[in-house]
Amino acid sequence: MRSELLSLQQRLLATVESLASSTDGEAIAALPGEAKDWTSLHHALFQRFRLLANADRQVQSIYILKPTQEPTALRFFVDYVKKGSRGKPGDRYDASNVPLMLTGFDRPVVEDHPVSDQFGITLSAYAPVKTFSGRSVAVVGVDVNASSLAEIRNGLLLRAAFSFGLALILLAIVATLIAKNLRRSFNSIIGASTAISRGDLSARIRLQRRDEFGLMSQHLDQMAELLQDREFVRETFGRYLSSKIAMEALSQTSGISLGGEERVVTVLFSDLRGYSTISEQMSPTQVVTMLNQYLSAMNEIIDRQGGCVIEFVGDAIFAVFGAPQYMHYHAESAMRSAMAMRQRLKQLNGEWQKTGVARRWEEIGISDIGMRIGIHSGKVIAGNLGGETRIKYSVIGDTVNVASRLERLNKDFGSEILISADVYLQLPQDLMEAFVDVGSHSVKGREQPVKIYAMVG
Repeated sequence: MRSELLSLQQRLLATVESLASSTDGEAIAALPGEAKDWTSLHHALFQRFRLLANADRQVQSIYILKPTQEPTALRFFVDYVKKGSRGKPGDRYDASNVPLMLTGFDRPVVEDHPVSDQFGITLSAYAPVKTFSGRSVAVVGVDVNASSLAEIRNGLLLRAAFSFGLALILLAIVATLIAKNLRRSFNSIIGASTAISRGDLSARIRLQRRDEFGLMSQHLDQMAELLQDREFVRETFGRYLSSKIAMEALSQTSGISLGGEERVVTVLFSDLRGYSTISEQMSPTQVVTMLNQYLSAMNEIIDRQGGCVIEFVGDAIFAVFGAPQYMHYHAESAMRSAMAMRQRLKQLNGEWQKTGVARRWEEIGISDIGMRIGIHSGKVIAGNLGGETRIKYSVIGDTVNVASRLERLNKDFGSEILISADVYLQLPQDLMEAFVDVGSHSVKGREQPVKIYAMVG
């Protein structure tokens, strides 16, 4: 019974981890937990849960719960139940008697014994739904009805009776060896498949058998090798481009095609102040080392805020928020990236002073390295540009031009961060208070002037 229960627990855990990792945490986080109206996201998740539950007769229900201000009070987001009552979006759920469910907001867990609540007696597994930044915004749960556990127990009793009858015919020692051999193979397959489902693509079974277990082991090992190769390609590809662009390209099973689509995004341009003058005082090796340290730090910040670096041009950074993946608060994310980038550069200046690198520019009267950032929101065409043999992902349009011009206008205003009114009006109050209106100004390549705000302090 213990091995059967362990097998069920591992299968539940693999299922709920797969559901959580493939659920759009950003989209769920964007909807209020108390909202009761069904959206297209609710319907898509409900249909997906229904298909999965109907494909597995032991699964009783699949659901997503969101946290509230009360530690043990949750709210239903989506709930699919084969039989019985369902939780509606926004309905409260008291998790005070199910502490493992609350643990599920932090990491994947599975119950080791059935638990009773207002929906019945079930064995459940839970896993967190996270945003791109790693923030847990909901928990996915998969329930198996207690009757399924009884079926497992009854099935085990039947097999035990059959084994007992067979033991009367065969030698006990032979039966014991066979059972032990099969169990070892079965547990090896389950253990490796569970490890693969959790992301450990180095797991292998390598069973040296000529039966069904050997064939299954061979296929699973081949699958893991292919997934590992694909992950290596994605990671390598993502280092030359952006990890988001790499994932987007590898997800297009029908092939990558030229063209794009219209998106509303926020574009960020940044540049180092006096970089050309500073680089003249350093050797090429020193320039590359310093630049790599700077670009790595800035790229990490942009990734953490959900942005996508389109291109590095020397010390300049061209990033977009809202493509290739949709974002609801792209202007705020770009603004918070800019503030974090400025703060991180101050820290880098301190590190360069400690290591002596800063002496190169301090000798010519430059106390520290500053940056200029321009941010603008608007419509762009986002997609693949190029020819038949070489393409790149980019965004083009007037929005890109305005953001680039705002970055350069910092020279005229003596500022570090300039944003357009299109960005300013999308910011929360605490960020708005950090800016001052500097009027409307003409930018090269655009007939209409742009209303500009500069960050103070």
